[in-house]
Amino acid sequence: MSAQPCPPEEGLLVLPRRGQWAMMISLIFFVGPVVDAAGSLDGLELAPALALAVAFAGLYWRTMVGGWIPADHATQTQERYAAPRIAGLAAIAIALAAIGGGDWSGTWCFVAAAAGLRIERRFALPLLFVLAGAAAATEVVSNAGTDAAISLFVVTIGVGLLTGGFRRLRVVNRQLNAARDEIGRLAVADERLRFARDLHDLLGHSLSVIALKSELANRLIQDRPDQAAEHMRDIETVTRRALSEVREAVAGYRRPLLDAELAGARSTLTAAGIEVDAAPAPAIELPPDAEAVLAWAVREGATNVLRHADARHVRISVAVNRTDAELELIDDGCGERDGESDGTGLAGLAERVARVRGQLDAAPRPDGTGFRLAVTVPLEALS
Repeated sequence: MSAQPCPPEEGLLVLPRRGQWAMMISLIFFVGPVVDAAGSLDGLELAPALALAVAFAGLYWRTMVGGWIPADHATQTQERYAAPRIAGLAAIAIALAAIGGGDWSGTWCFVAAAAGLRIERRFALPLLFVLAGAAAATEVVSNAGTDAAISLFVVTIGVGLLTGGFRRLRVVNRQLNAARDEIGRLAVADERLRFARDLHDLLGHSLSVIALKSELANRLIQDRPDQAAEHMRDIETVTRRALSEVREAVAGYRRPLLDAELAGARSTLTAAGIEVDAAPAPAIELPPDAEAVLAWAVREGATNVLRHADARHVRISVAVNRTDAELELIDDGCGERDGESDGTGLAGLAERVARVRGQLDAAPRPDGTGFRLAVTVPLEALS
């Protein structure tokens, strides 16, 4: 399943309702300069000043909130027109400063707020310095003084960084939500794979034993009915055990035991006419995860011998030291297994071994006589 990463600056332009109210309330700071202009400008100068002020407020509102754009098109539309709108706000701010009649320096804070919120982060910071420089220049031209120009320069950058931080917060929040959804999907997929792997390993071995026992019973039913009946009883036992194991797998509690799998492999291979040299399970108590992996290795190795090896002798050994535990299963059958490339048994075993940071070696023996399956599991990391 391929992940669907969230683009770093996507989906942030539709403000929540509280953010829209904040943008609306911030326009109150625009009232003071308008009142000052109405009291100090005559009709010829007041009309364009008021028109520009209304245009600035409307364009600012459209830039920050989105106006009446439908929600499903708001992101694309705002992203496309953010830069031209901010340029329009800057031009209106310069025009208002040229007309005068009031302290229009605060308009640059609105322009910086729009730039910080609506422009992608990598472009926003240099743009804020450009806007702050333009704001300081208008203060110098209007004879407001150097201190006022420096103060406006700093405030303009600060307001832009503040809204840019809000934008970044929205970015991270969106990415976290996307990552949480993806983790949920991956967890479901991983659990499905785990269950499929367990079911394959459980039923593959049991069905192989049932097929073997059925074949033997069919051969002996005429001449040796007692032995055939014994094999049929074994089939019943294996079937009941398989049903129990499937129920445990469904419930998520299935954890095979090494000594039980060794005993089962010895019994099954012996019934198939294969000589088995299997060492007993180690007396030391292994970590549950390590023991489960080794038990699955015994089951998978025995199943492959039954299905593919045509072997006469199998040797199973378990070695445990302070740092790791190793299981080795060697048969003297055919080294190349044509049927294994189509199955998932060794692949599933490899996934189990990888989960506990172990090592798996499954390959024909160098001399071409037989197959070697070796699994090494670290103990220190699992204890």
